[in-house]
Amino acid sequence: MSKKNKIPEWSPEASKDAIEFTQPEMMLKLVGTIDERGWPHVTFIASNRVINKTQLVWAAFTEGTSKKNVLKNPKQGILYMTAEMPFKFLQLKVDFINISKEGEDLEYFNNTKLFRYLTYYRVHTAYYNNIIASTTVRNLPLFGIIKGILKNIIGKGGAKTKLKEKRLNVIGYKLFTAAIAVRAIVYIDPSDGYPIIIPCIQLQATDHNRLVFPPSILKEDLYQIPVNSKVAVFGMNFDFANQVVKGTFTGFKRFRGIKFGVIEIEEIYNSSPVVVGKIYPEIKTLPKVTDFHL
Repeated sequence: MSKKNKIPEWSPEASKDAIEFTQPEMMLKLVGTIDERGWPHVTFIASNRVINKTQLVWAAFTEGTSKKNVLKNPKQGILYMTAEMPFKFLQLKVDFINISKEGEDLEYFNNTKLFRYLTYYRVHTAYYNNIIASTTVRNLPLFGIIKGILKNIIGKGGAKTKLKEKRLNVIGYKLFTAAIAVRAIVYIDPSDGYPIIIPCIQLQATDHNRLVFPPSILKEDLYQIPVNSKVAVFGMNFDFANQVVKGTFTGFKRFRGIKFGVIEIEEIYNSSPVVVGKIYPEIKTLPKVTDFHL
């Protein structure tokens, strides 16, 4: 990492340490993709690892938005982060190249603890990707997380909206107001069009319509997010319930004297079974036709 500006340096290949870092089954593994509108999307895909210095593979056992997105736009951002302290993380940019319905990588994923004894769910498709760029394995200092929690306690109440509408549902509101939970922001790098995923545990909901985050940790990374750009925010609790909130990053503003990044909520995607898909705005449907007349 550069000492001058502390922005992570990207290498064209994954290092040996980076490859080893991605192998554990129990860790956060996020895949950021781009939808047909050019908005970022993000999905938790546990069957996911770097297989050599130039290739990464992740696998599907259900069909969803990310799998559709990569077939139309191959550019992706990947985040790996340890599940326990001290937190460490790795970011990559990759290009989707092809899929496979068989082979040793599918066998590997289906023999992991997660899938070994499942009868009804099996990993069925491997998605292969070329590594375009990789950071080194970086630390996520605990002090910065604690500092962010304290800033939220003091300042986030001043960032509430005056909207009567409640965009976050009950589950989403709990996910984004818990003091400690898994959260990450995805934006599109304007320099090359690839998604970048930044861990942002300190991010919180001020109310049901707005998210904020103090730049108490990874400040230089967060300052790279373009103002007025579309972002996706992944939130997950320790029971693996998760939602993706999408909206516009409107920049950094001060509330009660504390600087916060502000995200106005525009869309919410439920990633957890049983109902997977967009839950806000509500999709309008026509009533079922049961009586036909000529």
